[in-house]
Amino acid sequence: EQSLLKGGKVSVRRLLLRPTLLEFCRTHLIFTAAGALFTVLTGLVTTVFHLSETIMKAAPPDWSNASKTSLGTLPVLLPLLLCLAAYLPAGRLVRLRNGWARPEVPDALVLLLAPAAAFWVLVGLGALIPHGYGLTIAAALLNSPAYGLFTLYMVTTGWGITAPPWAGYVGALVSGLLPPLLYLIGSYLPIRALDEVEENVEI
Repeated sequence: EQSLLKGGKVSVRRLLLRPTLLEFCRTHLIFTAAGALFTVLTGLVTTVFHLSETIMKAAPPDWSNASKTSLGTLPVLLPLLLCLAAYLPAGRLVRLRNGWARPEVPDALVLLLAPAAAFWVLVGLGALIPHGYGLTIAAALLNSPAYGLFTLYMVTTGWGITAPPWAGYVGALVSGLLPPLLYLIGSYLPIRALDEVEENVEI
């Protein structure tokens, strides 16, 4: 029984210390910090130079106030969008730098679900625990490119008020999956030198 327990601990440790997952976590922390920093700087520049008001005035007159407000947040949304899109080439670059083959199914599942599950747990606890707003904020900060983008959209357009409550949880579900999913897709992008070696090994 003790050996089984010990074996279970080793399995969990090996599961969470897979090189692909560790590399993703490092990349994710860098992009999260960069996204938050550039969003704050963009917000300051936008406020000082009144960029949002200028963009909103340029919108067609028949647009609704919500549409104009959403358009006015474009300067702040851009850093988050760019950071989120950067996961795709990051997955390929990490694989190229380390000379890895494409992730096998177990590695791919761990890479996709482990970070998303950690994010979902924080969001779920923030919703279930009384006064758990701190956990929700922590989840947003730890997944700034995706959930920060979603939260900012909800706040600026009023969608979080008019939409049913379950829509926010669907958004959180998708937000948790987006960074590891884009990174995983990037790791499957073709790299001729590595792919040729992988094909030769299979033969």
